[in-house]
Amino acid sequence: MTVLTFTIAVAIVSFGAGLLGSLTGFGRRVVLVPLLTIFFHVDIRYAIGASLVSVIATSSGAAAAYVREGFSNIRIGMFLEIATTIGALSGAYLAGWIPRRPSLRFLG
Repeated sequence: MTVLTFTIAVAIVSFGAGLLGSLTGFGRRVVLVPLLTIFFHVDIRYAIGASLVSVIATSSGAAAAYVREGFSNIRIGMFLEIATTIGALSGAYLAGWIPRRPSLRFLG
């Protein structure tokens, strides 16, 4: 599969996943990550990363609309943003130190 056909296929699947996710309320990640890993043979870590980037992009667009309409409390939003960023950085740092094999023991 060439890069162009892969890009077009993923764009079509992403559009469908977004449509299905918005209709059912699941969210796009529930549909997109399994499709990328099973049908397109993308490593699951890359699929999850791509899903997170798409969530950030769509959330930023929605947040801009909510702020413009006056539906958002900026003070609470900034507090949550700072706390989430600190938690994400701490988790990423700890993930580099925790061995992978023992951490999988807790999943099953």
